[in-house]
Amino acid sequence: MSLLDNKTSKIRISEVIKGLGPRDLTVVPENASIEDVMSAIVDCRHSRMLNVVNDRKELVGTVSLSALTRHVFDQDYEPTIHARSLIGLLSRETAGDIMRKQPICATAEEEIGVVTRRMLAANVKEIPVVDSDKRVITDITIVDLIQHLLALKEGDLL
Repeated sequence: MSLLDNKTSKIRISEVIKGLGPRDLTVVPENASIEDVMSAIVDCRHSRMLNVVNDRKELVGTVSLSALTRHVFDQDYEPTIHARSLIGLLSRETAGDIMRKQPICATAEEEIGVVTRRMLAANVKEIPVVDSDKRVITDITIVDLIQHLLALKEGDLL
């Protein structure tokens, strides 16, 4: 069963957003400490990704739970720490240091089919939705997209 067909793949992300209801924005500044990043990801109930913004509130990167976990527990997984790894660990102190610098994102006007293919190609399950100024307006997950498409198939969203 394919949820995407010629009709459903053309639905705009803005339609999905309407059905989400209010969500807290998962945003941290790029100079946020690793401790602040950990607190922010723990405090957010619906998301396992943080959006990193610059002083102008523009999206500059993302920090996933798995990236944060690798950073925080990196030394615990290594039986011996190589000097190069130690230098890297000691120098990564902010969200900007550990973020994905070319974040996968969407705009509200993009089509579900395009966004879904982008997410699958990048192997990400959650992405920020940005406005024309690259400011984060919300986020969407692959589960949000599936839920919306299932509701369409069942006739709940006409």
